[in-house]
Amino acid sequence: MLIHLPEDGAAVSNRTLQQTLGWDHDRYWAIRDALVDVGLVMRGRGRGGTVRRYLEPAATEITGSPLDASSLADEAECVIQSELSLYAPMREVIAGDWAKDHRTDPLAVEITAQQGRRATGGIWSRPDIVSVEVRTFEFVPGKHLEVVTFEVKPFSALSVQAIYEALAHRRSATRSYVLVHLPRPESAEAEDVIIADVEEEARSQGVGFVAAGDPSDYETWEERVEARRVEPDPERLDAFISKQLSEKTRRMISKRLR
Repeated sequence: MLIHLPEDGAAVSNRTLQQTLGWDHDRYWAIRDALVDVGLVMRGRGRGGTVRRYLEPAATEITGSPLDASSLADEAECVIQSELSLYAPMREVIAGDWAKDHRTDPLAVEITAQQGRRATGGIWSRPDIVSVEVRTFEFVPGKHLEVVTFEVKPFSALSVQAIYEALAHRRSATRSYVLVHLPRPESAEAEDVIIADVEEEARSQGVGFVAAGDPSDYETWEERVEARRVEPDPERLDAFISKQLSEKTRRMISKRLR
C-alpha cells in the first residue's frame, strides 16, 4: 500500500488504491486502518474517502540512510500482521481465564477490529475486542450491562496514543483496556521508558493496562493498571452496540435484558 502512495503526500481515493492493489474489502480496510493507527498514512476527505502518505515536517533533518517505500511497507506489514495474529488467542483468554479471574460471565467476546468498510462511527471508534455481560446482584435491583473494550497492540506499535484510543472507546463502554504483547520478561531500558509513560497515562485517565507475555497463556498476563468503571451515556452505548457488535450478540443482549 505504501509503495502505491505518492511520495509527495498527494491523496489517493480508497477505491482507486484498492483497485490498484487488487485487494478485497476486508484486507484493504484492515491494512489501511492499521497503517493509520501506526502513523504511516493519513486519512483525508473526498468521495469514498482518501488516504495519503504521512510526511515528516520539512524542518526535520533526517540523518543516516533514508528508508525507501519498500522497506517502510515491509515494516508496516510486519506490524500489521503481528497485531492481527494477537486477536484470536487474546479473545480466547478474555472469554476464558480472564473472565474467570474477574468473576464475570460474558454473553459474548467478539473481535471487532476487522469489519471492512462497515461504518462504526469515525476515527478511534472501533476497539479490537469487546466483551459483553449482563449482571445482576443480590441486593441491587435491576440488570446491569457491562461492556468492556480492549485495544490490542504489539509492543512495536505501543505508545501513549493507545491510551487515548482506549479512552475514545470508553465513551461507549463501562471499562476500557490497552492490551499489549510484551514477549520478553525483562525489557530494555528504552522499552521501560515507553511502558512507564503508558502506565502513568493509563492511571491518569482511568484506562486499564495489561501486558501479556504469551497472548494465549493467562499465566503470563499482568494487569498493571486496573480500569476504572464508568457509566456511559445510554444513547451512545446503544449506538455502540448497534454498530460494533454482531446481530447474534445484539439478540442475546436484548433477550437477557428483558
